[in-house]
Amino acid sequence: MRWGLKMMVAGSLLAGAVHADAQAVMYKCRAPGRVTYSDRPCAGARQLGAATPHHADKWKAPPQDRATIARRAPLPVEARQECSALDARLQDQQAMLKTQGEAATLQDEMPLVRSRKRYRELKC
Repeated sequence: MRWGLKMMVAGSLLAGAVHADAQAVMYKCRAPGRVTYSDRPCAGARQLGAATPHHADKWKAPPQDRATIARRAPLPVEARQECSALDARLQDQQAMLKTQGEAATLQDEMPLVRSRKRYRELKC
């Protein structure tokens, strides 16, 4: 039992040492005719590796669909602004019709139809 405890303590100390080494910053020092590497900076040393870890926000969605950006790029500024307004308006109108369900009439659907028509005319 004591042997297992000693091994567990030694393993945790070793794991801590490996983790500390993984985050160490190295420096490349040049002297006439030789190159040395050190964990301490010297005169004119170049830092190797990252001092802090880099984090990428891969889980974040892009700000806007690239295909939409490419499709709207040749449009004039006014048309792009109208397309953005239509995006929001179409969502609101679709949500309104969804809440009405089967009770929606043709008159209730007409604003959505007009917005979709304008969206297609602008080639949003």
